[in-house]
Order: sequence, then structure tokens, then C-alpha cells
Amino acid sequence: MSKTSTSLRSDLEPNLHPSRGDRSFIADRWFPIGLVFLNSILSTAAEVLLKIGASQPLTVTFPGPLTLLSVIASGWVLLGIIAYVGSLFLWLTALCRLPLHLAYGLASTVHILVPCACWLVLHETIPIGRLLGMLFILAGIVLLGFSHVE
Repeated sequence: MSKTSTSLRSDLEPNLHPSRGDRSFIADRWFPIGLVFLNSILSTAAEVLLKIGASQPLTVTFPGPLTLLSVIASGWVLLGIIAYVGSLFLWLTALCRLPLHLAYGLASTVHILVPCACWLVLHETIPIGRLLGMLFILAGIVLLGFSHVE
């Protein structure tokens, strides 16, 4: 990097340092990552809600091609859709603040959260192979997170 580009870069970036307790440094660095994790939690909740709604017998039945409306009429499915819309807003907000490769990698937490939520809420089992895979995913997320630290 040339001297000119270095000085321009330092002019554009605020002079913040975590050891001085700058709140804006912490907010700028961790807030978008928190948004990605909240997105993952909301997406996980949406998946569980949709599974509960899809597993229940239909209370309202519409004929023919309107059968999809019968499934959506379930309160659980509607809550799942609302959770997905909320997670979309969180995702878009995070994408405004993080590089896509980092945000997408951190969003892999859903591959850990969904099986855990299914185990807790739906009483599904987690086979040892899947558990090992989840640990590898977690290791990858941690490595990705450390690559973001300067």
C-alpha cells in the first residue's frame, strides 16, 4: 500500500481502540455479528414453528389448489412465517454492515441450532455422526470469527 493510500485510509476510519473502551468500536464490530446470530435464532424458531404447524392435522380445509391456504391457516405456520420475515430484516441489516462471506459463514450456526432446538422442543434424537458434524461446523464458525479479528 502506498503512503498516500495509507493516509487516506486512516482519514476515513475512525481512530478507535478496544483497550480504551470505545463504545462505538465495540458496537461497530460486534453489533452486526450479533445481528447474524439473532437471525440464526429467529430462523431456527421459524423452522421449529413450521414443523409443528405442518405436523398438526388441518382444522380448515380448502378445496383443490387452495390446499396450501389450509396449511397456512395454522397459527404455528403463521408464527413461523412471521419469524422468517423478522429474520430476513435482521439478515439484511447485518449484510449492510458485514462482508457477505463473513455473514454467510456465521449464519451456519443454524446447522447447530436447528438440531438442538429439535432435540429440546420436538424430542428428536441427534445421532453421533450428526453431533460430530455439528462440532466441525462450530469449529469452522470459531475459525471464521477469529479471521475477522484484526
